[in-house]
Amino acid sequence: MTSGEKITLSNAATIAGSGLILMSVLAIIFLLNLKPTIYSIVGIFLIIILDVTVAVALYFLLRPVSKNISMLMSLFRIVYAAIFTTALYKIHDLTAFYSILDLGYIFFGIHLFLLGFLVYKSGYMPKWLGALIFIASTGYIIDPLLRFSGYAVEIGMYTFFGEVLFAFWLVIKGRKLSEVVSTP
Repeated sequence: MTSGEKITLSNAATIAGSGLILMSVLAIIFLLNLKPTIYSIVGIFLIIILDVTVAVALYFLLRPVSKNISMLMSLFRIVYAAIFTTALYKIHDLTAFYSILDLGYIFFGIHLFLLGFLVYKSGYMPKWLGALIFIASTGYIIDPLLRFSGYAVEIGMYTFFGEVLFAFWLVIKGRKLSEVVSTP
């Protein structure tokens, strides 16, 4: 992309949505049956790269709503990706790996909280989608805090639907958005 090209809402939505869907597939493959192998490490590293890519795409997608909040929202996802990267160093000790990842989930939950707010306020995405993303954020914030406190409650397994719907909305409906977001 040259410096004169524009990043449209459509491009940002397509990149973010495709990245989220691909990330979900990779997570199912590499995280549901996690083993300390080179394949798992490479798979998780691909997920982390996609996380950063999605963070940047979401910034451009939601920048028209609020540049500052969009930047903060994206930064929380990038911090999550950095913590996820740190967790990789403990992949040989899955208890430590998941403890580090739990810390990252709190940052990811804050990312989703801000994302839900921005989607709700956008005017070019459905408010109900923003509300569902906000609900999803609660699982990522509350679950790790409860685990750190010694409780084994899983709220997140009931709140993730907003993330899934958002990814597919971005790919199916988001590609029809055309307003120019920013010049790189």
